[in-house]
Amino acid sequence: MEAPVEKNKKYIVEIIDNGFQGEGIAKIADFTIFIPNVLKGEMVEILITKVLSSHAFGKALKIIEKSCKRQEVDCDTFNRCGGCNLRHIEYEQTLEIKKNAVQNLVNKMLKRDIKVEKTIGMENPFYYRNKAIYPVRKR
Repeated sequence: MEAPVEKNKKYIVEIIDNGFQGEGIAKIADFTIFIPNVLKGEMVEILITKVLSSHAFGKALKIIEKSCKRQEVDCDTFNRCGGCNLRHIEYEQTLEIKKNAVQNLVNKMLKRDIKVEKTIGMENPFYYRNKAIYPVRKR
C-alpha cells in the first residue's frame, strides 16, 4: 500500500493524541504522522519531512487552532536543545501524557489492562534533570 502523504508536501491535520515523548500524532487516511511540539486537539499546517511504509514524520509550519493546554515557552534554547520536549505544555497535562504513555506500554507488554495511578508531580518542575532505566523481563 502506498502512503497517502508525500515528502515535502503541506497538509492540514488535527492532532488526535500525544505520543511517548510528547510528539503530536495525526492521521491522514488512517496513516500515522508524528509531529513534534504540537498538542492533542490542535489544528496544524504541517510539512512532511520523512515517509516510511507504516508512518511519516512532519514539522509544524503553523498552528491554526491552539490547545488550551499550550503555554508560552520560557527558555531561549527550547527549539535547539531537546532537553525539555514538553516545555510548551502545561505541567498538569505533561503528567497526564506521561501517565498515558506508561499505561499504554504496560497494557501492550502484559496484554491485559492494569490501571496506572496518576503521575506524582513536583512542587517546582523546572531546573532538574533525572533519568530512570528499569530493565523488565517476562517470567
